[in-house]
Amino acid sequence: MFSGLLWIISLAGLKEGYAQTIYASKACAIDLERDPNTGQITGCPNPTYFFDQDSTSNNWVWSFGDGQPPIGGMRNPTWYFQSTGTYTVSLFKTNQSGVQTRVTKEITVGAMPQQPLFNGQPSTDTTVCSGSPLTLNPFGLTNPTLNNYDYLWFPGGDTTKTITVDSSGCYSVEVFDKVTRCSRTAKITVNFCYEPASSGGGNERWYFGNGATLEFQGTGEVAERDSLAESGSVFGEAEQDSVVYQPIPGGSNPLNTNSATAMVYGPSGALAFYTDGVNIYDGNDEQILDSLGLGTLSGNNTASQAVAIVPKSNCNECPHHQYYVFTKDKDTGLLSYSVIDLRYNEGLGMITERNVPVAYDIADKLAVRSVNDGAGFELITHSENGSEFQFMTLDTLGLITRRQTLGAPYANEESQNGYLVYSTDQELLAQGVVINGQNYVQIFAYDPDTQQWSQINSIELGISAPPSVYGLSFNEDNRFLYATISGNPSAGETSYLLQIPLFLVDDATISSEIEIISSSTTDQYGAIQLGPQNPQAPRGKQLYMVVNGGSQIAYIQEPDFQGGPAAVGFIDVANGVDLNGTSGLGLPTVAYAAQNQEGGGVSATYFGNCFNSTTALETQNICDPMRNEVLWEFEDGTTMKGQNVNYTFPKLGWNKIKATITVYNTSQVKRVIDNAILNQIINLTETECTEIVLEDSIYIKPSPEISLTPPFYVCLRDNPVDPVVIDPDVTGGDTFEYLWQTSLGVPLTVGPRDTAQYIQIPDTYLLDVENNFECSTQETVLVESGCIPDTQFPTAFTPGGMNPTFSFYYKHTDNPNLKIYNRWGEIVFETNNLDTTWNGTLKGSPVPTGVYAYVLTYDAIDFPEWGRQKEVGSVWILR
Repeated sequence: MFSGLLWIISLAGLKEGYAQTIYASKACAIDLERDPNTGQITGCPNPTYFFDQDSTSNNWVWSFGDGQPPIGGMRNPTWYFQSTGTYTVSLFKTNQSGVQTRVTKEITVGAMPQQPLFNGQPSTDTTVCSGSPLTLNPFGLTNPTLNNYDYLWFPGGDTTKTITVDSSGCYSVEVFDKVTRCSRTAKITVNFCYEPASSGGGNERWYFGNGATLEFQGTGEVAERDSLAESGSVFGEAEQDSVVYQPIPGGSNPLNTNSATAMVYGPSGALAFYTDGVNIYDGNDEQILDSLGLGTLSGNNTASQAVAIVPKSNCNECPHHQYYVFTKDKDTGLLSYSVIDLRYNEGLGMITERNVPVAYDIADKLAVRSVNDGAGFELITHSENGSEFQFMTLDTLGLITRRQTLGAPYANEESQNGYLVYSTDQELLAQGVVINGQNYVQIFAYDPDTQQWSQINSIELGISAPPSVYGLSFNEDNRFLYATISGNPSAGETSYLLQIPLFLVDDATISSEIEIISSSTTDQYGAIQLGPQNPQAPRGKQLYMVVNGGSQIAYIQEPDFQGGPAAVGFIDVANGVDLNGTSGLGLPTVAYAAQNQEGGGVSATYFGNCFNSTTALETQNICDPMRNEVLWEFEDGTTMKGQNVNYTFPKLGWNKIKATITVYNTSQVKRVIDNAILNQIINLTETECTEIVLEDSIYIKPSPEISLTPPFYVCLRDNPVDPVVIDPDVTGGDTFEYLWQTSLGVPLTVGPRDTAQYIQIPDTYLLDVENNFECSTQETVLVESGCIPDTQFPTAFTPGGMNPTFSFYYKHTDNPNLKIYNRWGEIVFETNNLDTTWNGTLKGSPVPTGVYAYVLTYDAIDFPEWGRQKEVGSVWILR
């Protein structure tokens, strides 16, 4: 790998250079930590960054003078010095003419300060009682080295050894060695018990062009809790429902640029600062300067997309209060960064590093995405003339560059201009290029396993260049890519806004189905992008397009729909939103720092709100890890204690609940003793921190009420067996669904569920009824084996006629006795054999026509325990 180094040293006539061609950042001795499994460096090493400022170099071998092997193949290496001292760094390089040169630079590696700690940890959190300020001390009460250190606190910019805080939030301190300026950081998230959450920073605004400003206003009605939902939050504040972001004019700004700008919103959600690539402006529209009063960046405001803001990731510090601002000098081709630190100037920021060189010969395109689950960021650039992408990872290990050759080379100026864009999920990357006089877009996909990109599409747009492809934007689900073709009206060129259906099968099919959303021979179309850029904004974002010199902005209301201008809801620039300025060809790249989540109220939930069923109530993480006790009170006077209780509300409709939450200061003894029995004793010594009283209501929905008239019997003596019909009467709702099941849960019917059920097999059955409120009731139905006696008597008979005898139907009886009486109460007929019929005679003589009473007594054959059964009636004798 390093044979080239030996070859360079052996050459006669090796030219000696000067150290000023090498840029070196601050150098500090690092205690290296390596992952035992991968061997990769972990922790917070903060390496030294080097850069060869000779733009003619194209081959490099570095030796850092610390006895470690040299490294080659990169202009901008990072190096980890493990010991303090002075080192001679040597760079052996070759320029484009093949001339080899050696340059050196002496580096003084300083000592790191002692690691600051909070509660014995470099990164921790704590919960304390509200109303009493908390003093943060990173080194405890005594430390002999305190006088050798300087301090810088976030967020207030304090420079004292300690600070006292009285509000929830993330606090970090950077401790500097006064001599070496090497530093270490520590952070602590402080939560004051039951302190309300801090408010956000207002609406997102875009600044671009010549004072052009667009604001996104969230609109939506306040959402009441869904009273019919079976679960949800209680004691919470109402939120906006169905938030929609509407574009509105947003005021003005001091920018004056035709190209892209960059903006960043800080942890509070408020605008932190913005830039046009030359000047940086704070949230009050004042220019941000460095400690010497200088503020101009080594960029310019004519490169199409050559400015980007990237949050600076540092170990053990609150994200984010330092930011990289990347800019490209269009004249020299140098990409550099400056660092803005918001701890200075009362949170408005100061430039702490300015114009640090990063790369040469890059195109006018920069794009940024988050990596490593948000722990770092990746800046992507492209070589000015070739087909090489540079992926620069910026995280706690510094700046590390890797390169990959992809796609078509930037062989012309049209390809070097315009935009590189990521998809919303950051797994696709799109670029516009001109190949053999034709406009193309190329799509690349990321493989997280190999950490490599591969080309998946090269789509001809069907429009010859010039005009050339310029702006690009994916829709939210990546099914479409939108592109602008930027035509110069003074040269007779037409501009186009295109919808490219990426979901189709192949490049040729995609190309054939491209829709022209808009075209113009008088307007020059520029950048396009979805808005707002806030990652917490809901889906359904609109897509915005600038027109060079326009005082309004065009937009697409439905970018997720396929079709022409009507299908996507295109609003042309003449009917667009006023900008209170004029747009150029660029739009801002917008970055958001991790948002503060400090403070907050009580988190409590309920589950279950059906009548005659249990409702579970639970509180969560109230001032955790402080101990708390919860007393629940209900309308009927019932009280319950505990963070989790189960209660059956006594009435339908709204039922009031009240929770009294008492939070206790944590005993210091608990920090060293972890014993359940002892902790119960220690709890008695803890003092009250705060008491919170909260009230709310829960809506109790009606449940089905099932009315049945058992018992139910099936007679197995019959052949065939007649089913028993069970038809429940159900109330407690508007509509119902029925589910009959066996005792094992097997449904009795498939398809539509009937109210009534016909059952032929004795068993235990389950009936579930659910009403239109999604409340259900289950009833157990026992069907037993047994034959119920059945008798059926005629009302008349005609001796000597068609019905000559008094005969009747009977079954399942035992020991019967039938007696028939005349009107004077005399027995005219009696039998114990029901098959013996009466012919209407007494002692062989016909009885008179009239009504005769009968009494039948018997035993139920399957239910002897019922005792003697009796049937009484009367029958007419007709002659």
